[in-house]
Amino acid sequence: MSAEHYAPAIRVSARRVQGSRGVKVASRNYSSRLLCDIGSSRNSCVSIAPNEFAQTDSTNRSTEGEEMNATTVTDSLGNPFFVEQGRIIGQRVLAVTPQPQLESSFMANATITNGSETMTNAMNTGTSVSTLNTDGTFRGEGQGILRTQGGDVATWTNQVVGNLTPEGNIITRGVGFWSTPSATGELAFMNGMITVFEVQIDREGNLSAREWEWR
Repeated sequence: MSAEHYAPAIRVSARRVQGSRGVKVASRNYSSRLLCDIGSSRNSCVSIAPNEFAQTDSTNRSTEGEEMNATTVTDSLGNPFFVEQGRIIGQRVLAVTPQPQLESSFMANATITNGSETMTNAMNTGTSVSTLNTDGTFRGEGQGILRTQGGDVATWTNQVVGNLTPEGNIITRGVGFWSTPSATGELAFMNGMITVFEVQIDREGNLSAREWEWR
């Protein structure tokens, strides 16, 4: 559910925090700094949603340089431990004033790698709330549940930033916070994990995501 507008290399040292309560504390301590580094230089963003909203040419031009910086940071993170493919399955308008606000839900097939050998397949289901800024960018928050084929479960919350590309696609990047109820299951290694991620969504609502543990 996974995002990157990468400004020059990030230098925040985020630690793994155990337990769901620790994840909430980590969210308050790290999210604003990380989003500033991996998000738009304007500190605004996009959450999961197809391109219902238009963006001006000037905003598109200003984000092209940010996309190049984002790619630089992505490369520095190495291989993602989490990748997924899915689509938007529903949307609901929550408000039109003072700023448009849209709720979006998605489902995706995910593959999680624990180390270099163990791979787990899972279904990721989530919902996000996006707020449209006056310059055409978005900001948002999301939450969801990841369930493996073996029945193991992890939950996540995130904060995202992003924008529409000149081609009409949406790119969201953000910080995720994971929690698992089991200390021994397939996903136990994700408990308390802080991540950074990128989600790309096309005009038809198809999405792909990559996610990295933040160390």
